[in-house]
Amino acid sequence: MQKRFLLLTFITLFSTIAMAQEADTSGVKKEKVYTVLGNSWKVTKYDDGTKVIEWEDDKDDTPKIRSKKSKFHYNFLESEVGINIYPNDKGAPQVKPWGSWYVSLHSTGTWKISKNFHLRSTLGVNWYNFKFEERNIIAVKNPDGLAFVDFDQLPNGPEGTPTKSKISASYATVSLVPTIRTNNGNFRFGAGGYAGYRLGGRGKYVYDDLDGEKQKVFTKSNMYFENFRYGLRGEIGVGDVTFFFNYDLNDLFQPGLGPELQAMSFGIRLD
Repeated sequence: MQKRFLLLTFITLFSTIAMAQEADTSGVKKEKVYTVLGNSWKVTKYDDGTKVIEWEDDKDDTPKIRSKKSKFHYNFLESEVGINIYPNDKGAPQVKPWGSWYVSLHSTGTWKISKNFHLRSTLGVNWYNFKFEERNIIAVKNPDGLAFVDFDQLPNGPEGTPTKSKISASYATVSLVPTIRTNNGNFRFGAGGYAGYRLGGRGKYVYDDLDGEKQKVFTKSNMYFENFRYGLRGEIGVGDVTFFFNYDLNDLFQPGLGPELQAMSFGIRLD
């Protein structure tokens, strides 16, 4: 009689435990426990596709649930500022670096492939300004090409004293830069490329007229800038500051309509 009672009690307890386990694991598709160097974590996959990771700390036996971090980071608006230059011995007027601004506004996507290797891409707009060192040199667009004319020799030109002269263009640009990083990200090095399509262009010169009033003259034109541009890009980051360098592989101007030369840009970005 006593043996039957013990057997019946055991069966009842076993059935109760089994029912409790089924209730706790409802919706669970798969569970697996991993242990490395004394640290354990359990990965639970549910029927709806969600995943929960429970970590156990050696100092605290209470499981801690941590969400899985995304490997993709998106930044809607980022900016860069720098200087544009080109070779001085290729038939174009010498550029004055201070005033030949490079400005970029773009969105950034970063794929964190591993802790030390990221793939950084951008999509945005770049502005290229080239300010001439000699204020009296004016860029004039003719049917047969771009000419650089002295202010006093402009056809039907105004009278006065020239104070500023430059040409500029804007491009929609995409870039892709593989980047190597230290563990804490305080030092970064990247090398990649970029390509762009011209959105606009213009020429501008400023002069003081005979009455001493400042006058601005604009030429709203492509100024024979190349419609497509592409090149190589390098980046070196230290802390929150990144230094960049762009080198165009194609000519700045369209073939046969301007000097044959490649533009370069360098500057900084605050991360």
